[in-house]
Amino acid sequence: MTTRLTVRPPTGSVVGVTTLLAPPFSPVAPVAPAVPAVVEAAPPAVEAAPTLVEASPRRRSRLLPVLMWLGGLAGVGLLVAELCAADPVAMLQTLHVGWLGAALACTAVSLLAAAHNLRGFATVPLRVGSTLLAQLAIGFTRIVMPSAVSTPAVASRYLNRCGAPWPAALGSVSAAQLAQLIVTMLIVAVLSLTSSGAHAPHVQPQVIALIVAGVLVVAGLAFLLARRSAAVRRGLRGAATSWATLRTHARQHPGRIVVGVLAAGALTATHVLAFACCVYAVGGHATPLALAVVYLGSSAAGSLIPTPGGTGAVEAALVAGLTATGLPLPVAAAAALLARLESVWLPALPGWWAMRVLRRQGLL
Repeated sequence: MTTRLTVRPPTGSVVGVTTLLAPPFSPVAPVAPAVPAVVEAAPPAVEAAPTLVEASPRRRSRLLPVLMWLGGLAGVGLLVAELCAADPVAMLQTLHVGWLGAALACTAVSLLAAAHNLRGFATVPLRVGSTLLAQLAIGFTRIVMPSAVSTPAVASRYLNRCGAPWPAALGSVSAAQLAQLIVTMLIVAVLSLTSSGAHAPHVQPQVIALIVAGVLVVAGLAFLLARRSAAVRRGLRGAATSWATLRTHARQHPGRIVVGVLAAGALTATHVLAFACCVYAVGGHATPLALAVVYLGSSAAGSLIPTPGGTGAVEAALVAGLTATGLPLPVAAAAALLARLESVWLPALPGWWAMRVLRRQGLL
């Protein structure tokens, strides 16, 4: 006999259970409540952690800092020797304070001219105050790194932090320095034309031929290097892009370019005037053309010698140039020392402060 029992659980759902009973009136075995089967989930597969390969730290070359410090020590030695030859006590006794004040004023104007020179060629708008602080910071870096490195490094980083891409920043700094070079050559040419025949320098044709040949050789080597080096080709493409950006900037803002060129001329003129005032302050006298040639030649020597601020090379070139113009050695050494103290070492402290301010503002 087959009996169908219906079990209603508390939830109200109907569960059918079919039970087969052998004889009638056989005791029905109790039906155990359905227990839901608990299926244990398999533990998630543990992924193997990726093996981290620690990159080897980049080793910095210590040769360049050592050479810079050795060059700085050599420069300090030369500076001490020049200080002994200059007789600082006698220099202070005969110092014309008025000419020294004029030199300081020219140096202050040169900082403003340098700021406007950079603003004129920058492809992004720059504030006058922060750009002036950047020029002061450049003055500080001149005593810790070579002169040819300090200006492009600080100026390009400042432009990049102000929003200019790196190629445009480097192109703006290069254009500003190129404008200063061209205007400086024009100033020297004007001074040579306005000078008297007795004091005008006479350049031999052989010297001109050697200069032209040297320029052609350098240009040929640069062309060959550009054809063989992929890095140089990439750099040239980046330079072409930056110059295209500068051309667009010049078409859109011609007034800024004019201001930048005029500021470049004012920068060179104030540097030469500050040096001339230092020479006059110690009792020396020379023609404006001679002083301009001596100052610009010593600046070039400082850029070529990889010592912090060109220390040693600039002083030696200044002393040699001034003695060549007819100044006595003590007067020439005193003028060189005073010019370097006024233009390099004195602006270092406000330059350090300016660098701290710009770093707090995130502009360096």
